Amino acid sequence: MNKQLILHSPFDIETHKKTFINYLEVVIDNKGTVHYAVPSHNEFLIQYAMKKLGLSRNDIYNLTIGKYPDWLYENTNCISVWTYSYIGKANVKQLNTLRLLKQEGLYEGKIE
Repeated sequence: MNKQLILHSPFDIETHKKTFINYLEVVIDNKGTVHYAVPSHNEFLIQYAMKKLGLSRNDIYNLTIGKYPDWLYENTNCISVWTYSYIGKANVKQLNTLRLLKQEGLYEGKIE
């Protein structure tokens, strides 16, 4: 399957493992669901915040002046994840997802 098609599809551990080596760039929402960080972590979070909070891009810009990107993590309750680390305050469901990703050999960072 085409890598770009996979990056725009729902995250699936087995498909990811077959397609990518030493690559993990995802966002985990507050329910523990993994989403590819497409086109980037920040843009994913902006789009997520717009939908979740009913805000425009301009609203988010104005709300995040001097607080970006922390505001996005706090108000979306998401975490950004790379192969070796994550940013944001993880809840229990997100920590469980990180443990699963680690168990599957996709995440190699700390879990705190």
